[in-house]
Amino acid sequence: MSKFGRFGPLLGTIYVGNTLSKFLIYAARNAEILTCHEVPLKVISPKPGWIEYDPVEVWKSVIECTENAIRNLILLDINPQDIIAVGVTNQRETVVVWSVETGEVLHNAIAWNDIRSVETVEQLLQKAKNRQNYLKEICGLVISTNFTAIKIRWMMDNVVGVRESIDTAQCHVGTLDSWILWNLTGGLESGVHMTDVTNASRTMLMNLQTRRWDKSLCTFFQINPHVLPEIRSCSEVYGYIHRGPLQGIPIAGCLGDQQAALLGQMCFRPEQAQCTYDEGCFLLVNTGQEIIDSDSGLLSTVAFQLGASGAPFYALEGSVANSGSAVTWLRENLLLETEINQNSQMMMNSISDSTFFSPIQSSSPFATTPLVTAATSTPPNSIMPTEKINASDVIFIPAFSGIYTPYWQHKARGMLMGLTSHTTSRQVIHAAYEATCFQTRQILEALRRDCHTWRPLQKLIVGGELMETPFLPQMVADYCNIDVERPQISSPATLGVMLATGLAMDVLTLENTQALLAPPADVHHPTMCPETCDVRYKRWRKAVRMCLRTAQFDEESDDEEKNPEQHRHVTKSIPGSLFIVSSFALVIMAEILRIL
Repeated sequence: MSKFGRFGPLLGTIYVGNTLSKFLIYAARNAEILTCHEVPLKVISPKPGWIEYDPVEVWKSVIECTENAIRNLILLDINPQDIIAVGVTNQRETVVVWSVETGEVLHNAIAWNDIRSVETVEQLLQKAKNRQNYLKEICGLVISTNFTAIKIRWMMDNVVGVRESIDTAQCHVGTLDSWILWNLTGGLESGVHMTDVTNASRTMLMNLQTRRWDKSLCTFFQINPHVLPEIRSCSEVYGYIHRGPLQGIPIAGCLGDQQAALLGQMCFRPEQAQCTYDEGCFLLVNTGQEIIDSDSGLLSTVAFQLGASGAPFYALEGSVANSGSAVTWLRENLLLETEINQNSQMMMNSISDSTFFSPIQSSSPFATTPLVTAATSTPPNSIMPTEKINASDVIFIPAFSGIYTPYWQHKARGMLMGLTSHTTSRQVIHAAYEATCFQTRQILEALRRDCHTWRPLQKLIVGGELMETPFLPQMVADYCNIDVERPQISSPATLGVMLATGLAMDVLTLENTQALLAPPADVHHPTMCPETCDVRYKRWRKAVRMCLRTAQFDEESDDEEKNPEQHRHVTKSIPGSLFIVSSFALVIMAEILRIL
């Protein structure tokens, strides 16, 4: 007789994202979510572009989610003792520094998309001979505000006590997973200071080949490696929960959220790709056990390593800083109504002058026709009649945190272009969604250049909260001219870490996972005229180049303000008396030469 209840062994997953924390409990045998509790996270922004979290509040949110999920389980008449292990997945690159002696944090956690370290990047680029790819051969990443080591360096230079604590190894430094693992396993009493290879690969301090902290990288950033966590695989027991309702339960899975989504979308094999659309947009392609060095602005990173003795799998990644956050900005800062109006007549009246409409299918967020799915789509060889109705000229470049792939320009800022007295809020909202599609297309084009020997990517698997927007998968399919598959799962990242945890506990295997757990999916085929999409895309690319030139112009203007003497005429850089005497001598010499 089984020692477990009617759902068999259960697995818990902790998720700490950009806007919330949550704890989910899965039935391991079929990946059914039995219960979930989530708590919103308070995002702290003391200055424009500064994004922080209070690590103590993050930890309290994890406790609250866990305790409430366990209470829910009891109400469902399910025994919490059926939970055999817990896994952790988290937003990547966000850094925490805390005291070894007291456990107190030395500064708020600096988030992945924070841009306060622009000057730090400039200083490091000078050290790197102005080459963004200076360290890329070792760590797979470019020198950018996005990555953890840059944030650590900023704290060392700007926060009292941090440099001394790091230099003397009196603190722990880690990403959010390390902070959560340390607290889960007992903190000051017995906490383990660990991370996994996926989170470590986003710090700029790990060697991709060895999957260990690299001495030369630590020296470049002047970071003492003794403060960093031990690097482990994504699927093994890291320690045991020290207290609370899950006391004694092993923690057996850990991945960064985007790599966890890759695993949760069942991209186990090379050349499989998935893209997560939340606050940002991240497209990862499994490259197997090969590290591909991109020449097109993509990053090389660890996809997953399932077990201490398991082979590491790598990925190429394209990153977009602002995707869903652009829609959030329109709603919260400009007070625009971003929810899609279900009244089809009102929708067409408000947008008839700003988008494309096909009698059969439209990728517009304001279309009146149903989305095309696998069951209803037209055969690939059929011709779709598409009517162009005065396309809006509004272009939105949501570079709130700079532009990542493929440019990696941290000083670029957002632009909204093409406004007229007839521009409507609907057209601006459409431009925000359009920007998400075009940024995805840029990543796919970079991938084709880097992997030109591969067969063309057949489909893109998508997920994330923004993909719950009904029209967006079809819009991506049209604008990127690729089949888009959206599995019907609410959280691919938590499914991925659940899978890693189950593998560590021997209740799941890769061989039967895909057959048992692969969810049904909606499939969206391109239906819009490619030439029409190309025209829109080229205009958007030109706008991006304008945005980059504006950032360069601003930088030159800043330099002129800081060093005005360097930009004056040469005559103003020499003494006035010398200038007068030399000018008078030249006049006399010219007169003598004329007479001769």
